[in-house]
Amino acid sequence: MSAARRAVLDRPPGPRAKGFWKILVKPKAKWVLHDTIASDAERKAATITIETHDVREVDGADVARLRWTHAVGKERNDIGGGALKPTQVAVTSAGVYLLNADMDDAKVSAALKGKPARSDPPKEYRGGKQNHGRYRRFEGGSTCMGEEPLPGDGPCADVCEAEVCISPTDGVISISGLAAPSYSTWSQ
Repeated sequence: MSAARRAVLDRPPGPRAKGFWKILVKPKAKWVLHDTIASDAERKAATITIETHDVREVDGADVARLRWTHAVGKERNDIGGGALKPTQVAVTSAGVYLLNADMDDAKVSAALKGKPARSDPPKEYRGGKQNHGRYRRFEGGSTCMGEEPLPGDGPCADVCEAEVCISPTDGVISISGLAAPSYSTWSQ
């Protein structure tokens, strides 16, 4: 585990501060994750890079597109998409809107009239039937969003969870399970 990830985990848990999501709209931000479980040299050398680009303001919200790239050797694949790996975000004082990169500013503006996907500051909640197993938990200084089997679903045959953890200072610090390539655990 990297020193940056360890520092985030060593921070005391507790309520998050306002402005938590601002890191996701920081111009030219770049976070590189490494497979922490890989055993062979090629997989150990693989990376997931998350970058902000096209940072701008729309109706008072800070907006950025996010590029999620999985690299193995010379091969590069876009792995962004969905609620856990949004390809565009908008951040307001109310929270973060998880959007798609193909949304133009008019569509972003329309989305901003609704409720944000995640509040600011973030709040913890457990997965259940009402939210289809989605949860948010605090891990040290970070917030982890994920999906897990519903209580009473029984045992899972293999990988059943997906999770992305974000730090307000270090950005995307980990991705794992169904959200990650080879269902592994990737972290800074």
